[in-house]
Amino acid sequence: MNVIHNKQKNTNNNRKVKSKTDEAAKSQVIHQQTQANHQIQQKHNPPKRVKRFKYFTNVLYLLLFVICVFILVGNLSGLFGGKAGYKLVGFSFMENSKFGYMDKSGKVIIPAIYDERIYSFSDSLAVVCLNGKYGFVDKNGTQKIKITYDSARAFSEGLSAVLSNGRYGYINTKGDFVISPQFDDAYNFSGGLAAVKTGGYWGYIDKKGSIRINPQYETVSNFFDGVAAVYKNGFWGLIDKNGKLIADIQYSEISKSFQNSLLLAKKDGLYGFINKKGKTVIPFSYTNAGDFSENLAKVFKDGMSGYGYIDGKNNLKIKTSCSDGSNFSEGLVFVLNSDTNGNGLYSVIDKTGKTVISAQFSNYRNFKGGIAPVSVGDKWGVIDKKGRYIINPQYYAISDFESNLAIVRLADKVGVIDKKGNIVVDIKYDNNDSQNYYGLSMVLEQVVK
Repeated sequence: MNVIHNKQKNTNNNRKVKSKTDEAAKSQVIHQQTQANHQIQQKHNPPKRVKRFKYFTNVLYLLLFVICVFILVGNLSGLFGGKAGYKLVGFSFMENSKFGYMDKSGKVIIPAIYDERIYSFSDSLAVVCLNGKYGFVDKNGTQKIKITYDSARAFSEGLSAVLSNGRYGYINTKGDFVISPQFDDAYNFSGGLAAVKTGGYWGYIDKKGSIRINPQYETVSNFFDGVAAVYKNGFWGLIDKNGKLIADIQYSEISKSFQNSLLLAKKDGLYGFINKKGKTVIPFSYTNAGDFSENLAKVFKDGMSGYGYIDGKNNLKIKTSCSDGSNFSEGLVFVLNSDTNGNGLYSVIDKTGKTVISAQFSNYRNFKGGIAPVSVGDKWGVIDKKGRYIINPQYYAISDFESNLAIVRLADKVGVIDKKGNIVVDIKYDNNDSQNYYGLSMVLEQVVK
């Protein structure tokens, strides 16, 4: 999802993505959520799920925040272009309802003077907001592009979409308009094309501002590996960079995880998988399914005792009696073992279906770098792949680790720890401000591969 900053104040305290209009926020297509492993939201009930506990409310705030950060600054390959990655460079912090930036060691580089948090650096520049206007600073805090715009998106492929006098155009890293303001809305460039909205519909332009695909769609995604998803009359399809339909507009849902060779889609109430040429590879026969990860996808349909995992040829490789499961990460997956009342705990299985860590966790985050945050009751700790605690359960929440660092919450304060549990940034920043933003958030930098 493209990062968009704008003047409009958000009256919904639970909403973390600020957009110029509600329509723009709804139309913006997210390229798969990192922690959610790019799963399509499901509308069918699988086998009975675990009951949610009240103490998860506090945990959920941090989980949603971290997901939001990765959505806002990534899936970065979608945000910055098809061949980009990211790295952690520091943290945005809040003091007295203002935001600044510190490096990974906790050294303050940009004092807390801005009205909105700093999300990411791309082309060595970050969007900042002051008094309702937007501009760009470098990692030293030096203002590189004047704070004059009503909205601004992160740079991608050398250009940024900015809002000026009610219309979006594109500027270069010097702040000069390359494409004059003329669009109702605009996304970042990806693969040489950018989605723009005009006359109520979305199409695509090139870097000269020429229309390449006529505006005709209600919602679109960015291009990734030459493919984009488009939405029209209640259904999704796929197009190539010439605007040619490669998958007919007939799916009620379609995955935007274009890095996968097979895309999860929903048709006539059932899930199946198509390739990026629009051909059905796995029939539409599942009532619930997730995207492929490490060559396996979670599926469920009537007649199955629980979720299973299939390969790209629709062979059932893992059969379980579990009522939920994550996507695979580093060869392991968390699965939910529920009783008849819907209460349950998560265990960990490998790709053979063997249980490697017994059921004992109330919640989890997927393995990354050999470790995974997990909760026991309402406290979070960190385990290794053998289930041994690296950090004992003690925190109200722990984010994913990035560059061996994670944000943690203790009582109503947040800070940063390393993967050994050492405190890197003091746990002193307020848990949230008036709009439920956390006092710390990861700041990532574009790395073009």
